[in-house]
Amino acid sequence: MKLRQTTFMCMFFSTFAFLVSATQAQTACEVRKSEMAELGDWENPKARLKELSQIEVEGQCLDGQLVVRARAFTSCSPRDCKWGWAPGQLSFSGVLTFRFGGFFKAQHIELRPMGERIQAYVRTENHDPTIPNKTRSYILVRQ
Repeated sequence: MKLRQTTFMCMFFSTFAFLVSATQAQTACEVRKSEMAELGDWENPKARLKELSQIEVEGQCLDGQLVVRARAFTSCSPRDCKWGWAPGQLSFSGVLTFRFGGFFKAQHIELRPMGERIQAYVRTENHDPTIPNKTRSYILVRQ
């Protein structure tokens, strides 16, 4: 084999190996996405005014990585108020966490799946030290 042929063969096999590993990573990501119980639209049928009324959790595979984001809603009048989208982080204990920033406060949501329900802990972190932080818990059902 000549040097030119050897170089071509090495390039061919390395490209093939890269494509196979990228495909395997994408497949693993899709499997992980299908196993995530938190993904979907969740609602709090008992939401009172200014309480968490629903949350939408989406997952997308980008470059073999599962990227999760959520949009939360608060019960308002005449329709629910949107918090916007926030990226999610999965902790080692399996809790999916989102941080919704704001000018006066930040809201942290921790999601824990429980079958066809999900428990959402909402921790409000006020930027004004004179206002106490608070934590609330809600049970949401799949829409």
